[in-house]
Amino acid sequence: MKRIIFKNIVPAAALLLTVGMTSCVKDLEKGNIDPTVEAEVNLDGLYTKCYAGMIMEGNDGSADFSIDDAGKSTLIRNIYNFNELPTDESICWWSDGGIVDIGYNLWEPGHATLKFLYYRIMSNITYCNKYIKEGQNGDKTKLAEVRFLRAYYYYLLMDFFADPPFIDENTLGTNVNPVQAHAMNGEDITDRAAMLTTGRKNLYAWIMKELDVCEPDMLEAKPESDTDNDYGRADKAAVWFLKSRILLNSNIYLGLEDNSNDYRTNLQQVVSLSDQIKGAGFSLCNKTVGNYHPYDLLFMGDNGSNGANVEAIFPLLQDGKTTYGWGGSLFFIACHWNANLRTVTGQGAGTTGNTWAGMRCRPSFVDKFDVRATGTEGKTAAEIREASHDDRALFCGLEEVVNADGSVTTTPRSSSLGKNSEFAGVACVKWNNNYSTGANPHDTYNVDTDFFIFRYAETVLNKAEALLRLGDDAGALTAVNELRKRANADDFVTINMQMMLDERAREMYLEGMRRIDLIRFHQFGGQQATYKWEFKGGVDKGINFDSYRNVFPIPTSEIEANSNLTQIYGY
Repeated sequence: MKRIIFKNIVPAAALLLTVGMTSCVKDLEKGNIDPTVEAEVNLDGLYTKCYAGMIMEGNDGSADFSIDDAGKSTLIRNIYNFNELPTDESICWWSDGGIVDIGYNLWEPGHATLKFLYYRIMSNITYCNKYIKEGQNGDKTKLAEVRFLRAYYYYLLMDFFADPPFIDENTLGTNVNPVQAHAMNGEDITDRAAMLTTGRKNLYAWIMKELDVCEPDMLEAKPESDTDNDYGRADKAAVWFLKSRILLNSNIYLGLEDNSNDYRTNLQQVVSLSDQIKGAGFSLCNKTVGNYHPYDLLFMGDNGSNGANVEAIFPLLQDGKTTYGWGGSLFFIACHWNANLRTVTGQGAGTTGNTWAGMRCRPSFVDKFDVRATGTEGKTAAEIREASHDDRALFCGLEEVVNADGSVTTTPRSSSLGKNSEFAGVACVKWNNNYSTGANPHDTYNVDTDFFIFRYAETVLNKAEALLRLGDDAGALTAVNELRKRANADDFVTINMQMMLDERAREMYLEGMRRIDLIRFHQFGGQQATYKWEFKGGVDKGINFDSYRNVFPIPTSEIEANSNLTQIYGY
């Protein structure tokens, strides 16, 4: 099995920070880690490191920056924290790092966990900048991949922060604090609201140009399995996918009216890009293995080879023996599970690292399935799926303990969120480390489950939504029903925007997309939002919060350390 082996990466101290991240270094109490002092750079190791930053903490289990828990530094864990916990899909009562405040939409610039998100993205960009600067005469395909990765990291900054600092390979070692995105082209703006909109527009244009530049040298687009040499490398389909996602959200990023000609032009491109991805051979997983349905296979320990890989446009690799950590796929299993939960086939999580049990699904989300939240109480995952008439309803409402004498004691879980009680709230068993073949995972604790950061189902949804916004209801209905057929759910006979938003939740829940979707549909921040979920705005039954919270503030420590930065509008 060909894997990106993280252990081969050169030490972080040799590579990490440019002067553009001086404030991060100071705040996190790192030593001298300016890459400009290094006489030689291991380009192969640095290339691997640029990928590893997507799902790993750092070298040999340590984080790339000082932190109390290395697992908290991982990118996809922080994407979950800030794209899922503030929404109707998930909530957590853990007391560390202000996690509860995220679920209440009450974060502020000094928020501890927000710094982890920011530092992770910025450190990943720094590794990419170093590779791009040093690798100009090297492998053109690898150089294009790293440019793509950097564009993706800047997309995250654009989405989360709107107007972050901008650093590229030309800023490396210049001893000049970076400017904010609103000034990256020399603009002189003093109004904070204008800074935010200009910063986002500048980054949008830069990211799309970078994607155009890197695309010709990327690997040809095709699905791979984990026995293929290039599995886990971004290819042209990943470029098309990211363009599609950004274009779909251009109403927000560029401030376009939903019915404007410019937005409609972008939506037409979404449709074309989706068709390109399909034409390259990517498709929905429609394979059944034993008692496992196609949707199950996407989130299992052998998802790189069990047939789900046809949907993996960009998989992030995990292997329980060689490529693992606390904030990657293990997090997505452990944060939802405890040892007494069972999958839809009656199995445990496939890992002993399954006892964190912090995340619950909010009832407003579970109610989007036929079973409804209260219908999960005291029911096994198999019973819940049957009652939902939808294979994607992967929840467990009954805990099972096998006693010493072989008898089983069961305890029903309440659908009420309660407070920090292990038996309160609907548990999700979507991710696990079991193999569809019945084979043993590579390790009893660390997991083999790859994380599909770009999944073909989102491509189908993006096309469907674009068609619906363009007025092609029949085309949108056909696309959505592809997903519903795969899930053994009844076909829709009509489609509207609310149904589209709900279908995105049913298909993509807890995969790090929900906040973005709610904002695009104008249902997150702002008084225009008509959708209220449990604890929205910090109140039991939910209240609206101000629209400035559609983006996050730059950490206070960064503002204090760099006089070129102005805090995000509203904070």
